[in-house]
Order: sequence, then structure tokens, then C-alpha cells
Amino acid sequence: MENNPFQRRATELLRDDEAFLAVVSPEPVTHFLGTPGQNGRLYDRLVLIRGTPGSGKTTLARLFEFPTLCTLLRNQSFAGQKEIHAALTTCRAIENERPRILACRLPLETDYRDFWEFGYKEELKSNLMTALLQARAVLGWFRHLRAAGISAQHVRLATRPEAQGLLETIGGIEGESVRERAARLENAIYNVMTALVAPPESQLPAEVTAPYRPFDIIDHIQIPGAAFGIADLIDVVPLAIFDDAHVLHPAQFQALKRFLVRREPRVARWMIARFDVLLPEEALAAAISDSSDAPEYPGVTADRETTEILLQSSGNRRAERTRFRSMAKDMANRYLRRMPLLYERGHTNLGNLLGDTDVTITPGRLKDLKEKLDATQKKLKLSAAIRKSFEDQILAAWKKAMPLSEDLALRMLFVMMHRYDVRRKRSKSPTLFDEQEQTEPEVEVAANAEVHEAALFQLLHDCDRPYYYGIDDVCDASSENAEQFLQLAAVLVDAIAAQLARAKPPTLAPATQQKLLRERAAEVIKAWNFPHDTFVRRLVSEMAKRCLAKSLEPNGPVIANAFGILQSEFDKLATTHPEFARALQFAVAYNAVTLVPHYSCQKDEWCLLEL
Repeated sequence: MENNPFQRRATELLRDDEAFLAVVSPEPVTHFLGTPGQNGRLYDRLVLIRGTPGSGKTTLARLFEFPTLCTLLRNQSFAGQKEIHAALTTCRAIENERPRILACRLPLETDYRDFWEFGYKEELKSNLMTALLQARAVLGWFRHLRAAGISAQHVRLATRPEAQGLLETIGGIEGESVRERAARLENAIYNVMTALVAPPESQLPAEVTAPYRPFDIIDHIQIPGAAFGIADLIDVVPLAIFDDAHVLHPAQFQALKRFLVRREPRVARWMIARFDVLLPEEALAAAISDSSDAPEYPGVTADRETTEILLQSSGNRRAERTRFRSMAKDMANRYLRRMPLLYERGHTNLGNLLGDTDVTITPGRLKDLKEKLDATQKKLKLSAAIRKSFEDQILAAWKKAMPLSEDLALRMLFVMMHRYDVRRKRSKSPTLFDEQEQTEPEVEVAANAEVHEAALFQLLHDCDRPYYYGIDDVCDASSENAEQFLQLAAVLVDAIAAQLARAKPPTLAPATQQKLLRERAAEVIKAWNFPHDTFVRRLVSEMAKRCLAKSLEPNGPVIANAFGILQSEFDKLATTHPEFARALQFAVAYNAVTLVPHYSCQKDEWCLLEL
């Protein structure tokens, strides 16, 4: 069996930029970064990008790196890359067929947390950390330029006029001398970090403690345009992307944020993190709003000095679901093109390989359903005329809309009977007369979409009729998370490939899809391994149990998938119930629960904890 690219994330699997660009969908770039890119907010202040694992944080970062832009500008005629080019042009990472930014990504999950093990004062630890990060950013920019065929000797720095007296601290403005200064500083600080015993502050080398703040001095960088077929020099905005910032110590995270949030730097800077490193009140506020107020530092306001981008659902849920479906389908089809077994046979659309034809229950269960329906009519004391009116409604409402199988029509009739009974009881007023003497109240029950969905759900649990199948269900089960979509789709693609290898039709039957999806979902939950995972597992299990009981009520009142907390109570959760707030933070951070804030119901406003 050939390797399944759905099994691993693109950034882990694909080392060369051409292969990476072939599988990246442009939709998240435009959706999350298009507007702030157009108005310049991606490059003139600190950008905080937050999201759950697998939401595409690192993929977005890699897409903006200089080597990726160079590859895209050389190969934009390749299939699928015109859309990526258009998306990055919208974000102003590319202008006039030339790169506008010089970005490098610095993963923070390596040795940076070691600074907080030193016995130094916090100010010195912060200075060492920020100096090393700036040095490595400078080296990253020159490394990317060298890979594009641009020597450091042909690079010049344009600096801020007021910083002329500080140029010697960064090595001047000539590219080679700037690169050498950064390399010396990185080596000196690294020697301190890796020492068996950290030297006392008084014995630190002068190279380590000397001022070094290229972010405060550099305005932009000038590079020769020959690599892009341009005779003139190109001015590029340097961008430092600090990825996986959540692995830093919380105090270290805040120190780095304080350094980057200042107004002076002209260098563009992004911090990418999960919710782990935040305080519960910050994390939950970020989860329910993509423009939540960040903690203010002296002279700093969240709106003017930061741009916060949340890589998960917010706003109109229907629009978000539609958007994610489009992105997931595009991503899946790009991945299929990397599987010769499927691609060479013309199977490049995952939706076409997931059978979604209507299914029915077995004849034996159909017979049981009919008997159950007759017993229900008798138990609820419904007349033949009422039953006939319900049957006529079902036929009229759904015959033209879709082929309606007999089992589904019967179960819809079952739901409508119970809805009629519930509403009839509510409408009856107390009386001194016997029940037989009362006239039957006028009660309306419509054969609407809610009845249809309730019937489908009840058939799943009572008759094992497939419910989860088709590409849209796979997308919706992913909670707008790209990695979760790939995990679910991977088992389906493996089954499709296995059927082809055995010379069988590739299309998966609905029952097979449902079996594979439910097994994979159980494996994902079992594999959770994060702080408070035991509590989160108990929380979602109990929520699911109660939601299922509500959903299976015979009148099908609702397909429940969430619990509500009054919004006013949720806003104070970190204070009133700090342990629960902390656990809920990790439930959100690891995609176990989604928060739906400001949900109006019964004249109150709620925050939903959605499974």
C-alpha cells in the first residue's frame, strides 16, 4: 500500500516548496489574513495568531516564508498555484510580481525555555532571549536570501534616520557585516546557554551583554532584483515569525510579547501560539472573540499595537461551515493528486468516492418499525384520519425534494405522532367533563426539516441505519479544523485505496464510511494527552450522554450537541470557578469543545459549550 499523505500534516511531510504549494489551499489565507494584509496591519505591528492544534498555524507561516514566495513566483503557472499567488497578492506579501516581505520562521520549541532555568534576574534573561531571537532572525533572513541566489555582499540595510548612531551595534548596513555580527552574537549566547554551569552575571562575555537591537534599527532591506528578472533593487519588509510560542514559560511569553508589541520596530513580527500559555480568562476571551482585548502594558493599547487573528470559527456559523467545506474539499483533492494509485485512474475528487446514495434498513427491522408505528398510534389514541393527514404531508413535502425511502417516511410519521401528542396535551385546558366528551384540539405538526433530521438520527440508534457519510459530513465532523479533517479522511482514503488494489469499485458504501469514521473518532479521543485530559474526557462523555438522551426523545425536539452557560456567568468563570475554567481552556485548545458565545435563547444570552 502506498503512503497516504492524509496521515501526516503537509508541513511535516513535504520538504520541498513545490510539493508543499501543491497541497496548500488558498482559502484560509484569504479568509484569515486577507483584510489585515490589505490594510497593512500584518506588517506594521505585532500580529498574534492563535488556534487549536491542526488549525493551520505553521502552514500559514511557512507559506509566507521567503523561499516559498520565490518558488511560487517561479512556478505560478503550475496547477493550483495561481490561486495561492492571488491569495498572497491579496495579503500584499507579493506586489508587482516581486516579493514584498522577507520572512523567516523561528520555532520556539527548541532551547529558548532554557533561559528561564538560569539564576539571573528576569530582565537579563529577557534581554538574552530577545537578543538571541533577533540574531537568529537576521541569520534566517540571510540564509533565505542565499538560498534564492542572493549573496549577503549584495544586500544593504535601510535604517531609521534616528538610529544612525547605533549602526555599529548591529554591524553597520552592509549585508555581510550585519550577518557576521549576528553570527558572533548567536555563538556567544549559545555558549552561555549550553555551559554546564551558567557563569555569574559579572563573568558574562561583553559580546553577550552589549546592546543588540536590529529590530529597532532596521527599516527595510534592499536586495538585487536580478533573481526575479528585475534590473532595479527591491525593497522588502523583514518579517520574523515566532512559531510555537506556547512552549515558552508564561512569564517568558509575556516578556517576549512586551518586547515585540512596542511601536518603534519597523520589522514585521508575528507570534503564533495555542491557548496553553495564556491565563484562563485570556484564553476563553480569545476563544469567543477574534478581537478580544489583550492585557495592556504602559502606553500600549490592544487595538493600536496588535492585530489578533483567531484560526477557528467565529461569527456566522453557517457561513463558517460553508467556508470550511470549500477549503477541506480543495485540500483533499490536492492530496489525492499525490497518490498515483488514485490519480492515475482519474480519482481526484474525494466527494465522488464517498457514496452518498440513500440507504435503508433491513426488511426485518422495517417490519418491526411498522409494528412499532401501529402500536404508537394505538397508545397515543390517534385516529386514522390524523395518521393519514401526516402521511399526506410527508409525501407532499419530500417527494419532490428527494427520494424518500419507506423506512425514513415511517420514522418521520413516528416523530410527528409524538409531536402531535405533546402539543395536544399542552393545548388542552382543565375540564370537569370526561376526556371522551372533549373535542379534539386543533394541533398543527409540519413535516419539516427538523422532523426529517430527527427521524434520520433515531434510525441510526434504533435501526443502525447509516447517518455519518458523504464528504459534507466528514467536513462538518472536523469542527473547522484542518488536521482533524485529515485524520478522519485518512481512514476513508486508505479503504478506497485498498478496494482499488483488490480490483474492486473504489466508492465506499455509507455503512463502511460510518463504521470507519466512528472508529477513528474513538481513537482520537482515546489518544488525548494534554493537561486536564482526564477531566475533559469525563466532561465531553457526560455532555454526549445527556445530549444523546435529549436527541432520542420520541418527538425529536432537537438534535442536541451543546450545553449552555449564561453569558454573564461565563464571563466571570475564571474568577468563580478557576479550576473548571482552566480545564475548559485546554478543552478548547485541543479541539475537544468549541465555544459559541452570545447565543440567544428564551430571552437570555448564552455561551454554548459545543461538542
